[in-house]
Amino acid sequence: MNKLAAHFTPGGRLAAAAALGLPLTLLGGGGLGLGAALAFDALVFAGALIESRLLHARVPRVTRRTTGRLVVGIENTVSLDFHNSSSARVRLTVRDEVPAEFHPAPERQDLVLPPFARRTLTYRVKPERRGQFEFGDIHLRIEGPVGLGALMVQVPARADARVFPNVLGPRRFELAARLGDLRSMGYRNVRRVGGGGEFEQLREYVHGDAYRDFDWKSTAKRQRPITRVYQQEKSQIVMLAVDAGRMMATRLSDLTKLDHAINAALLLAYVALREGDRVGLIVFADSVQHFVAPGRGPGQYRKILDALYRTEARPTYVDFRRLVEFIQVRMPRRALLVLFSDLLDEAQAQPLAENAALLKRKHLPVCVTMHDPVARQMADAAVTDDQGVYVRAAAIDVLHDREQIKAELSSKGVGVVEAPPGELAAATVNRYLEIKARHAL
Repeated sequence: MNKLAAHFTPGGRLAAAAALGLPLTLLGGGGLGLGAALAFDALVFAGALIESRLLHARVPRVTRRTTGRLVVGIENTVSLDFHNSSSARVRLTVRDEVPAEFHPAPERQDLVLPPFARRTLTYRVKPERRGQFEFGDIHLRIEGPVGLGALMVQVPARADARVFPNVLGPRRFELAARLGDLRSMGYRNVRRVGGGGEFEQLREYVHGDAYRDFDWKSTAKRQRPITRVYQQEKSQIVMLAVDAGRMMATRLSDLTKLDHAINAALLLAYVALREGDRVGLIVFADSVQHFVAPGRGPGQYRKILDALYRTEARPTYVDFRRLVEFIQVRMPRRALLVLFSDLLDEAQAQPLAENAALLKRKHLPVCVTMHDPVARQMADAAVTDDQGVYVRAAAIDVLHDREQIKAELSSKGVGVVEAPPGELAAATVNRYLEIKARHAL
């Protein structure tokens, strides 16, 4: 174990013990009683120092454990493992030094370690943003058996902490896929085969199969419904473009708009990679910040995750023209372009609509955005004063501009997916699956 920083601190009973010397001041005359009281307190303080000194041999070993990767916006468990290697009972108070954005609960805990015992304390952290952080040292307050002296110990335990986007969505998707229960999660059109493409096999009719896929000759021969199954085309390109401009820094509940967009993008990447497609990533604002070339396999998902976990919204405008130029140069093959952006600001969204035609020439663009509950709440709020009239009028105007932008995008051949923040991931995946089922790409 690294060298510990330890220093004396008063025990819980030191003040009460020192107060016992006050009656001595009444003895004798002159300064005799005061001298006796001071001598008594000196002995008590010396005892406290000796007791604190002896506690050095009782400092337990402590290590910190986290449960894999920390995830933004949810409670993560952190464990502190203690080992008392002494033959004495140890009473201590524990405080771990965590980043301010982690909000630990509880902040302090008490622990009693019997001789030679091992114990584990756990606490929860809920990081409010993604990125690279650092745990500090672990602070212990060890109380002496008499209670006169105590020892403050600072255990070196600095360690990096990486906070990732919420990837529980992909894990739930994988579990549901194995159980064959995707519909219960809100995902539609999840068949990987059917509706066109290269013929693969015949099988019995399953509820939800299209009637156009019936093989009537086989149905008449076998006296039961038979469906033709077609293998969907794979190795198509899905390009995720994530807006990291100033509008994406707005918080909706515990997460920013950028966090919700990243969660949806990660789920779409996971599903598309499972479908056999090649997936890439562009993170942009006033310029392109990150680019991950399209690829396939588990390693590709890790590349996309590593690029997104440290992405933060910048206080800058979004240059859609530069994004389009980048795509034209770096993406020569046709791809499904899924653009995660905010359409609430007309001045920012209008350039997207103006450049949509350039994307449409070669690619299939889809814009993914989310409802803004704050603007909707302001637009629907009851008016009680003059200020309320202005607020409501401004909110209605913003929502009207948003609808105009969506209509203009649709008229130029850009698909639009709009959903509440909590439903954005499912809505995005459903649109991708619908495009695959229609062979629109």
